[in-house]
Formats: sequence, C-alpha cells, structure tokens
Amino acid sequence: MSELIAATEGLGRRISVAERFLKTDEIFVGFIVIGVIGLAFDMLFQYLLKVSCSWASQKR
Repeated sequence: MSELIAATEGLGRRISVAERFLKTDEIFVGFIVIGVIGLAFDMLFQYLLKVSCSWASQKR
C-alpha cells in the first residue's frame, strides 16, 4: 500500500489524486486495473511454472 501513497507518477498517483478529489469511479477503476494486472501476472507465472517445472506438478 505504501507504493500507492508515495508514488509521484503512475497508477498509484492517479488513485491518490482521485481519492483527494473524491472521484470514486476513478478510484475503483484504478483498483480494478491493479487487480487485472495482478491476475495476469499470476496466470503468467503459473504457466511458466507449469512449463519449466513440469515435474513439480506431477501427481503421485
């Protein structure tokens, strides 16, 4: 959360400014974008793990 507060540019800064001016819609859009980016990275890393370490997911 400190990344959002201390940001001088980017998505965190936009959320902070929107919060200051009570632009709730922009705040929610910012959080949704953060969530989508997090989901995309999670799916990417799951795929990379599956491809690179296929032995780790084998059932016994």
